[in-house]
Amino acid sequence: MPPITAVIILYGLGLTASMQVGLIGPIAPDLRASFGLSQAEFGLVASLITAAGALCAIPAGVWAARAGLRRSLVLGCIMMIAGALIFATASITSLLYLGRVVTSIGYLLIVVGAPSWMAAFKNPKLVAMAMSIWGTFIPVGIALGNWVSAAVVTWMDWRIAVGACTLPVLVLLPLLALMEKPEVGSARRSLLVGVVGVLQSRAALQVALTFAAFAGATSAALAFMPAMLADNLDIGIALSAAIIGTTAIAGNVVGSIAAGAVLGREVPGRSILVLFLPVMAIAISALFVSTSVPVSIASLIVFNICQGMVAGTCFALLPRIAKEGLSMPALQGMLAQFAEIFVVIVPPFAGMMIDQNGWVGAAIVLGGFYFAGFLITLRKPAAPASIRR
Repeated sequence: MPPITAVIILYGLGLTASMQVGLIGPIAPDLRASFGLSQAEFGLVASLITAAGALCAIPAGVWAARAGLRRSLVLGCIMMIAGALIFATASITSLLYLGRVVTSIGYLLIVVGAPSWMAAFKNPKLVAMAMSIWGTFIPVGIALGNWVSAAVVTWMDWRIAVGACTLPVLVLLPLLALMEKPEVGSARRSLLVGVVGVLQSRAALQVALTFAAFAGATSAALAFMPAMLADNLDIGIALSAAIIGTTAIAGNVVGSIAAGAVLGREVPGRSILVLFLPVMAIAISALFVSTSVPVSIASLIVFNICQGMVAGTCFALLPRIAKEGLSMPALQGMLAQFAEIFVVIVPPFAGMMIDQNGWVGAAIVLGGFYFAGFLITLRKPAAPASIRR
């Protein structure tokens, strides 16, 4: 199989994983009405997609390297299908939570295994291209999930929307058997050595913490955004999702490609993060309090371009840090674990603030987390060569 085809399959798995995040926004009104959920409870349903990663992403990355990336991805696909079935057939709130937790295991194995497979390609230019593309999987997948979910829920039940957003896994799963097995040099490291190795890297810790603040705020923003736009701009959920999806895909692709081009010119990754995280904080705060269509659209476009720049930069820094002798799957696991701890925490917290203070409360929380990411990046790492290159 040509490597570019492998990239498409792996990226497709990442998109489908992120669709499990994006599908929640458009079905929020029906889901809350069906189960009597508060905004905080709905935030918990949204955030549990990353529960497994919050608990064990770093060990999962080390395990994936030892067990084999193909096996890890196959298991991830199976767990994602099982979780979607539990969620879509739930009759009580606890089964909603269980379904999302099972899905989170599949999500974790895919977001650790797929980029690690890409990083194992022998051609350095292909690796750079693949990782740049991978940097868009979260926002583009979330946008696709929004689109599909909104389109289906407009005409059918929310349960059908969950199935529609999981369907691509059934197409991509058999294709994994046709892909050439990747070489992962650190596969024989013990679990303890692999985990301790990445935790001792200050450059890796700084990138992971920055990405965690970014990911937590972004997950919460996208979960509540369809309902927020519908309320503030007095538009339907379907139109709200269409606006979010269009601007997310366009803005993130532009931002990710731009990040790759800038990094290719030897601009320090830290400089990109220091510049764009505060802009994200301003854009998301303006978006959640705006009742003007032009201001909202402009803020959304700026937010999504910055999102692509930040995500693309964080992912692009990992292979360079891995050259210090660290396990790439363990690094991916570390990024996922730190991010998903925040993704579990931030949406319920934002939902609580919305219950108490309306959309202004969300603006304060989300802007605050992006600014926290800026403060983390602002501190110069002890090993500057790793994070600045």
